[in-house]
Amino acid sequence: MIQILINSFKLKQDERIWDFIMFLILCVLVISLPTSRAFVSITQGLLAANWLAGRDFKEKLQRFSANKPAVYLVALFFVYVIGLLWTGDLNYGVGQVLKDKLPFLSLVFVVSSSRMIPEERIHSLFILFSLSVLFATLIGFITYVSGNFTDTRELSPFILHVHLSMMIVLTIFLFPWVAKQLNISRTWYYASILVSVWLLFYLFILSSLTGILSLLGVGLFVLLRFVFRKPVLLRVALVSFVFLAGALASFYVINQVTKPLSLSIEPDPASLQELTAEGNPYLHNFQDDLRENGHLVYFFISDNELRKAWNSRSYIDFDSLDEAGNEIRYTIYRYLSSRGLRKDKEGLSNIDENEVQAIERGVVNYLHLDWPMLMVRLHQTLWEYQEYQRTRDPHGHSFTKRIEIWRGTWLAFTRYPILGWGTGDVLHAIDFGLEKMNSKLEDHRLRHPHNQFLHVLVMMGIVGFIIIFGLIFFFIKSSGAVRFFPFNIFLIIMFVSMLGNSPLDSQISLNFFLFFCLVFGISLKNNAALYPEKRQNSDDI
Repeated sequence: MIQILINSFKLKQDERIWDFIMFLILCVLVISLPTSRAFVSITQGLLAANWLAGRDFKEKLQRFSANKPAVYLVALFFVYVIGLLWTGDLNYGVGQVLKDKLPFLSLVFVVSSSRMIPEERIHSLFILFSLSVLFATLIGFITYVSGNFTDTRELSPFILHVHLSMMIVLTIFLFPWVAKQLNISRTWYYASILVSVWLLFYLFILSSLTGILSLLGVGLFVLLRFVFRKPVLLRVALVSFVFLAGALASFYVINQVTKPLSLSIEPDPASLQELTAEGNPYLHNFQDDLRENGHLVYFFISDNELRKAWNSRSYIDFDSLDEAGNEIRYTIYRYLSSRGLRKDKEGLSNIDENEVQAIERGVVNYLHLDWPMLMVRLHQTLWEYQEYQRTRDPHGHSFTKRIEIWRGTWLAFTRYPILGWGTGDVLHAIDFGLEKMNSKLEDHRLRHPHNQFLHVLVMMGIVGFIIIFGLIFFFIKSSGAVRFFPFNIFLIIMFVSMLGNSPLDSQISLNFFLFFCLVFGISLKNNAALYPEKRQNSDDI
């Protein structure tokens, strides 16, 4: 594998220097995808400059126009250009949206109009990408071991954790696939398997719901693909076993997570008149029935007692913020309530030093100390939704903000359902929807729809939705990329991410999408020796 990398960086006989430079820039791009937004941007300009320096424009245009899959992808850019005709905010449409869509030209057009990338170098690009993903997880793991983090999002050191999780899932399957295609020493193949096992382990540490759901979708695809190659009776047995095992595991996890949320423990009315062990009265907020594990959070509070007791045990002042950035008094209230303890000196004395440190980190429920991170994340998400249903206030939680914005985006879409609001008016559209529903949401940092399908609908309407996803469909169909096993994995990842994010409207995820569409759907199409039908079982890991 090392020799293949070394050979790919040698200038070939009769190779034009501009083609070699393009390959080097693509190497920087794939290394940067998991590690540097800045360098991803820089590579776009370098690709365009190198394309211009190489000249031969007529030949390049002929090569591009003959490449139907590439034409479909580049056409997506011009759909957004047309959307400027009825937008009200040209500055945002041109300066932000179209600028973000430039990789359709700087990446797809440039590479597809240039000479074919040799097979050896395509392998090298895959290897460099996989190693870069591995590097990002190792740096993140150092942070994890140090404990110097307050949120698992911080375990993605260079890019958004959702984007890293998408790349991890792809690399889990891509790296062994490449190692098998190379047909070299089995040692490298087994090494790639070990890397995949590590990445799987780290994916659960990262606890990105998009990544976990993508993995589940990919797992279902791989299972069905495997099963349908077996005799009918074995198919039935395998599907039945997996379905039963999955159902039991899901039932267990869901039951463990939802049971505390369904509890409603009411205090004895007589106990409300009781005093603390120190003889102080309790405060009870009858207007707020926030609960943790069924216990009312804002009942049985003795702030003065709790403040003194807490300050004697913690380096964080009672009236300050925890390490997660929240007012620590409320973190203490919620944690003690989750244990069924009163918020006074005696209640605090019933928790140990490990629990005090957990509260300092921002842990609000004692169950989170023993649960795997995935269960913690699921419980937090369901708790947020439960609170949103109770108060209709989305503040403080990213998931509930997304629900609020999804509702507002849908209302905005219904205002202009045919052609949408135009390329530059997405933010104005969401503001309109939120105002129409009298939303309490004031923090507009999450104003983007965070759903690719809603994003396209509100921007381009039903007509634009059909055109954009139609072009993507025609690209997939005409390119034949689905014959490559990793590309199927990639499509599942992209589909899942579109449900909770807008990957085509974010720099890293758009370049991630375009690069792998480009390589599997365009570059590998010209390397027939890589096609599965040319190599027996080459689509297997």
